[in-house]
Amino acid sequence: MARLRYTEDHWARRAPTEEHLAEYLAGADTYNLTKVRLFERRLGDDLAGKRVLDYGGGAGFMAVRCAERGAQVTLVDAEPTALETAKLLATKRGVEDQIRTICSERFPRELFAQRFEVVILKDVVEHIPDDVALLRSLAQCQDTGGRLLLSTHNTWSLNFLVEGTYNRWWRGDKNWFGWDPTHLRFYTPRSLRRLFRRAGYVTRHWSGVYIIPYNIVSWFLLGRRRIELDALHKLDLWFGHLFPFNRLGWNVVVEGVRSSVHEV
Repeated sequence: MARLRYTEDHWARRAPTEEHLAEYLAGADTYNLTKVRLFERRLGDDLAGKRVLDYGGGAGFMAVRCAERGAQVTLVDAEPTALETAKLLATKRGVEDQIRTICSERFPRELFAQRFEVVILKDVVEHIPDDVALLRSLAQCQDTGGRLLLSTHNTWSLNFLVEGTYNRWWRGDKNWFGWDPTHLRFYTPRSLRRLFRRAGYVTRHWSGVYIIPYNIVSWFLLGRRRIELDALHKLDLWFGHLFPFNRLGWNVVVEGVRSSVHEV
């Protein structure tokens, strides 16, 4: 199974110009910004001296925010134009000396000789053909106690129950994996915990995002008009870390801690 690529007009493959960077930043909607806030809650305000690996970090939105908090960041992505955009963003924010980039389709072997206190895997694992191999590779770059922050989509969610049922059964698209056509799979909290355990991580903290879909009013209008209630993101921020809501978001942010062993 090969990684599916975005079309050439996608932001990740567009030329790294000031104009495209501005469009990329302006395109950060409430849903994605809420995920970023939840990541930052787990990261903390002070990352001074921390070594952070942002794997699959694209145009560097998270990488730059970590660098602004004092981290030394290694940003890895398969799209060279996305990394050039990340360099442009880092320069504009004055943190270009704190970020280095690596362009690679496969896990860079040079990373095995390094150690990272924090690894960020934001909306990446669902794109990777061998997810277990990826997390095990990441684990080899961390000592016991290192943290992995991962986000991905979740079938235990109201949005999947409605949109998944509609697309998979009503429209007959059995391979529907959400809004992004490059997704290869979805997860459940159980499958994510198993994935973490197999790679040598213990799950420690969960948060749910998009617990109540922001466009839920549109459902009652049968899609004739799209209405987004952005204020619903506050429910994610207030209650998304509490059980059972932290397992029921359309997207879940999971923190794992590197243990000393992994399953075979």
